[in-house]
Amino acid sequence: MKRVIYKYTALLLVLLQFSSCSEDLLDKKPVGLIDNANYLQTEEEAELAMFGLYDFLSVGYNNYNDWSSIFFAKIMPGDDVNPGGGNSGDQEKWQVIGKFKHGADNIALQDVWLSQYRLVNSANTIINNVGDLKSRNRIIAEAKFFRGFSYFELVTMFGNVPFFEVNAASKADENKPRTDKKIIYKEIEDDLLEAIKYLPSKSEYSDAMKFRASKGSAQALLGKVYLYQKEYAKAANMFEQVIGSGEYSMKTPYQNIWSLDERGGDESLFEVVYTNTNGHDWSGPWDGTAESNMMMQLMGPRGDNSFNKLDTIQYIDGYGSGYINGWGFVVPTKKIGDLLVNEAGDIRAKASVIPEDVFVAGGGEVNSPANVVGTERTVGNNNWDAYEGYIRLKYCTRTTTTGGPVNEMNHAISFKLIRYADVLLMAAEAYNAIQEDAKAVALIKLVRERAGLNDHSSWESLTGTALFEFIVEERSLELAFEGHRFWDLVRWDKAEKELKDLGFVKGKHEVYPIPRQEIDLNPGISPSDQNPGY
Repeated sequence: MKRVIYKYTALLLVLLQFSSCSEDLLDKKPVGLIDNANYLQTEEEAELAMFGLYDFLSVGYNNYNDWSSIFFAKIMPGDDVNPGGGNSGDQEKWQVIGKFKHGADNIALQDVWLSQYRLVNSANTIINNVGDLKSRNRIIAEAKFFRGFSYFELVTMFGNVPFFEVNAASKADENKPRTDKKIIYKEIEDDLLEAIKYLPSKSEYSDAMKFRASKGSAQALLGKVYLYQKEYAKAANMFEQVIGSGEYSMKTPYQNIWSLDERGGDESLFEVVYTNTNGHDWSGPWDGTAESNMMMQLMGPRGDNSFNKLDTIQYIDGYGSGYINGWGFVVPTKKIGDLLVNEAGDIRAKASVIPEDVFVAGGGEVNSPANVVGTERTVGNNNWDAYEGYIRLKYCTRTTTTGGPVNEMNHAISFKLIRYADVLLMAAEAYNAIQEDAKAVALIKLVRERAGLNDHSSWESLTGTALFEFIVEERSLELAFEGHRFWDLVRWDKAEKELKDLGFVKGKHEVYPIPRQEIDLNPGISPSDQNPGY
C-alpha cells in the first residue's frame, strides 16, 4: 500500500456519541494522536481506537476534500446511473469511470485505495497492540471485521492486492507484491469467523451503539464473501444464521429506510452514519473531516435553474416530501427508471424515482433544452446528456435529513452498506444455486410484500435458471442506486451483455486498475503487474 500510510505512528482517535433520544447523533470529540506503542492498554483507549475506525470509514465514503467516495466508486460503473453533474467535464474523475474510460492515474480510485488501506492499517494496529483487557476479544473481533470488510472491498474492486496482517516496520516491509485474492479470501474468512465468535448480537448493544458491527454484520459479510466465490452452500448456511437470529426484520416501510429515525434500525446490519447537527456553513471545514454527508449534496437533483419547484413533489400521491436541490450527480438511467416504474411496485418505485412527466404535471419544472424551445425560460445548467427522464429520490437531498444554518453542508443520510433485504436476496440466490428453490421463493416474497406486491402467482412456481433470472431483476429493483448493481453483474458474468454499449470491455473492466502511484512507490509491484488492459 502507499508509503504514506506506513508513516502513521498513531491512530486518529475520535469519540462518537450515538444517542437515539437526541438529534445530535454523532457528536465527535477529538482526542488527539497517541504513540501506539504505549496505547491501547486501557478499556477507554481501546474503545476510542475502535471509534477511530468508524471515523476513517465515514471519511472514506465522504472524502469531499477532493470529492472522492468509496460509494461513488461502487455505484458509478453500473447501468442504473449516469455520472451527471453540471456538464460532461464536471468532476472528470467520475465522468470517465461512468464511461469506462478511466485509467491508473484516476485520483478518485487512488483515494479509494488509500481509504481502504488506512482502515486495514488501523485495524492491524488495534489487533496487534491491544492490551490484556476484559474487552480484548471483542475489540479484536470488531477490528477483524473491519479488516475483513476492507480486504473484501479491495479484492472486489482491484483483484489481487498487497496483503498485510502486521503493519510494515521498515521500508523493506512496505514493498509487498500483489497477493493472490484466493489467499486473501481465506484470510478474510478467518477474520470474519473470529469476529462472529466474539462480537455481540445487535440486540446486546445499547440503543446508542446499534450502528456498530455485530455478530449479524459479520455473518452477513461472510455469507457475501462465500457467495462471491460461488460457495453457495456455505453462503446459505451463513445467511440462515442471520435470518434465524430474529435480530432483523422487514417491518420498516421501504420509503423510511433512509430516514434519520432508522439509523441503526431494524433492517440495518452495517451502515456509515453522519450527523446534521454540527451547524456547518460555507466556511467548511473543507478538508473532509466534517461529520455531515456531503456526498448527498453532490447527488441531489441539479439546481442552477435545472430542476425547479422540487417542493411540489409532496403534493403528488406517494412520493414523500422535503426534496431540495443538490449538484446533480448520480443520475438515473432510463433503463432503471422504466424498470422501477413498471416492475418494482408503487411503493418502491415512488421511493426511488419520479418520472419527468409526473413531476411536471404536479407543478415541477425541468428546464432541459427540449423543454424550453420556443419559450422564455432559460435552459438549466445541467449535464443534460446524462439526464434520461427520471429524477432520483433514493439517497436524495431532503430538508428532513439536513440542518442549518446551511442545508447544503449538513446532510445526515447514512450509507446502508448491508441491509436485511440484501441479505434475504443473497440467501435466495444461494438457495437457488443449491436447488432449494422453495426456500428462495419464501424469502423473495418477504422482500416483494414489503414493496406492496402481494400477488405471487406469476412467478412463485419458477425454478432453476428462470428463478435465478427473477432474483437478478429483484435485486436491481430493491437495491437500485445503492452501489450493488455493477458488482452483481460482474460476478454473474452479465457485465458484457448489459454494459457493452456503455464502453465495458470484458477481461478489463471487471476490476479497477491498481493506482499508478502505488506502482510508482512500491518496488514490489512493477508496471507489468497491472491489471489487464490498463
